[in-house]
Amino acid sequence: MDLSIIEQAEIQSLSSRLSAIQSIKDNPMGVHQLVRGTTHAFAVKNIPGPAFNTVRGLNENDIPYIEDIFNFYQESSINFRIEVTPLNSSERLFRALTDKGFYQSGFHASFFGKALEIKELGNKPDIEVRSLKEDEFDTFASIYVKAFGLPSFIQSGIRQNNEILFDVPEWEFFVAYVKDVPVGIAVLFVKDEIATLAAAATLPEYRRIGVQSVLLHKRIQAAIEKGAKFIASEAAFGSASHRNMERAGLKLAYTKALWNRL
Repeated sequence: MDLSIIEQAEIQSLSSRLSAIQSIKDNPMGVHQLVRGTTHAFAVKNIPGPAFNTVRGLNENDIPYIEDIFNFYQESSINFRIEVTPLNSSERLFRALTDKGFYQSGFHASFFGKALEIKELGNKPDIEVRSLKEDEFDTFASIYVKAFGLPSFIQSGIRQNNEILFDVPEWEFFVAYVKDVPVGIAVLFVKDEIATLAAAATLPEYRRIGVQSVLLHKRIQAAIEKGAKFIASEAAFGSASHRNMERAGLKLAYTKALWNRL
């Protein structure tokens, strides 16, 4: 199996999301994207943190572009992270990053599996999952903010940044209920027969009862219906999400090296 398609799926989903956000009138989030060689640099001025301010696809062939990429972020005063897959790793690349004042700060896990080989989920009648409706993105954003412990003032931005994707054919959103209470959300992106399991979150008080497992399987089922043959996803290495992926039948494809500025 060509593991490079995993990174391409990740790049496609992030590019699709940020292109939609960038299309909002006056680009209020300050979204910009730069492509040099096979390297994609993503920047969102008004959403700090590494989720969107990240470099992917970098390899030693693109070392001549590193200065352009760094200037791209410096012009907007944005901190960013570089994610390097094992396939793109080399001593030459790592030396180049070190010379630019970067260090490896950690690892992040990428998962992959054949859609039809994912294990069936046992019956969980207390948890209902359905597609999110267009007028329910306030619910989506509320769960997201509470699940990740984010400040409430960014809730409207999260709503807008996801609502803009509702009519984009590759995207689908899901909400999980326990006794008619919305407790979890999840996102799916499908393109070129590859489904990417994007953001997912559960309210803290409803964790460890199987909500994310049900959301995971619901997305895989929906992906198969959309023609996906492969499933890709990411998670913090060793996290609860990591364990959920493996329990569902997804396999750890590799861990990416995370690089940050000193």
